[in-house]
Amino acid sequence: MVGEASRRISLENILSEKQVHHVVKQCVGADTWQLQACHVRAATDGLAGFLGQHLRATLQVAVDGHRKDIHLFIKCIPMNNGPKAEFIDSNNYFKREKYMFKLLEEIRDEKDPYPWCPKAYIYTDSMIVMPDLAVEGYTTRHYTETLDLPHMMLGAATLARFHAAFTNYETRQSIINNSPYNSNDVCGNLLSESTFCDSPFMRACAKVAANVLKVFSTKSYSMLPNLEEKLTEQFLVGCEGVKEWEGTLNVLIHKDLWVNNMMFKYEDNVPTNALILDFQLLRYAPPAFDLMSFVYLTTSRSFREKYEKQICDNYFTVFCANLDEDSKRRIKDLGYNRENFWLWCERARMFGLVEPAAIHPFILMDPKTAQKTFDDPETYDRVINEDRSEPVVQYASSCSAYRDRLLEVFEEFVDRYVINQL
Repeated sequence: MVGEASRRISLENILSEKQVHHVVKQCVGADTWQLQACHVRAATDGLAGFLGQHLRATLQVAVDGHRKDIHLFIKCIPMNNGPKAEFIDSNNYFKREKYMFKLLEEIRDEKDPYPWCPKAYIYTDSMIVMPDLAVEGYTTRHYTETLDLPHMMLGAATLARFHAAFTNYETRQSIINNSPYNSNDVCGNLLSESTFCDSPFMRACAKVAANVLKVFSTKSYSMLPNLEEKLTEQFLVGCEGVKEWEGTLNVLIHKDLWVNNMMFKYEDNVPTNALILDFQLLRYAPPAFDLMSFVYLTTSRSFREKYEKQICDNYFTVFCANLDEDSKRRIKDLGYNRENFWLWCERARMFGLVEPAAIHPFILMDPKTAQKTFDDPETYDRVINEDRSEPVVQYASSCSAYRDRLLEVFEEFVDRYVINQL
């Protein structure tokens, strides 16, 4: 039985009476109201994401004789998949997001007409409750689509605003404390890496990459000696770079910016604003690691060859424009200028490729198939930590878009970082 859809869910299974009151009060601004009806359903038909159970809820509330509909998006630890719940809890994914939403209360501008992140009504060690942004006109791109230039320019600018807001926060804390402030010192244990490191998950990533290349690549990769071993070694080298580096700028990085984790709003079919969602994989590292993984997760190789410099330049321009004067002095003292930023982008490129190599087999699969494949309690540990080659190769055989996106990333990684090691 697949976990996420195995039984009907009521609001009482998720939120306490006190939590419901807290949410409604924030939405209607009144202490006195009456809940007339509530409808809870799965957020999508199939998996909406891989590190939680995703739901939508509509609350019909009577306030002063008027009915108001409150639309919520809820993410919680899975109720019906024990191995997945244990994996999520042991890796602190909700605790990281709780920390981030608490921090966002300090660094986000409540009055910004173009916000770069949403607000959350509730954030705990096991749950996030926030507005249903789809009702506000935001949407995600289709999971198989790459982003075009307008979306990438806007997305990179949004990421730059996030990084700048955090940089300003650490600068303010340093001034207040009269001592350099380092978020890694404050919550380093919370931000420690458990999957993108020498882990069973990462070794399984290399295994599936090697098997996809052997089955589908028209290049001579199947003849490379010890392909899986070499991929494992180089994936781990790429992961090792994502850390705090001395003598340069470090920020909280999102580290999971695939298309489901950025929502866009449009006017006349033109993207006008973007929101960053889902802060479960936070790390503390130079900003370029976030930007390069975003670029590689959401674009094609030919697109990157044509537009990467333009996107990265736009990112850095927006980043600098959103720094306060104290932060501008701080990055100048660090020597963090445009030229230095470009050096970091090149250094971060390897991880930029590792990220999609690791998660594209999951996120590019259609949600219904992904749910059957990756959300079954009986097989969850095996496909996450041992070997998922069989379902990935099977799906790639029937879906050319999936197969081509996987091959493009795997082949570029081998071209750049494996062949030269032989």
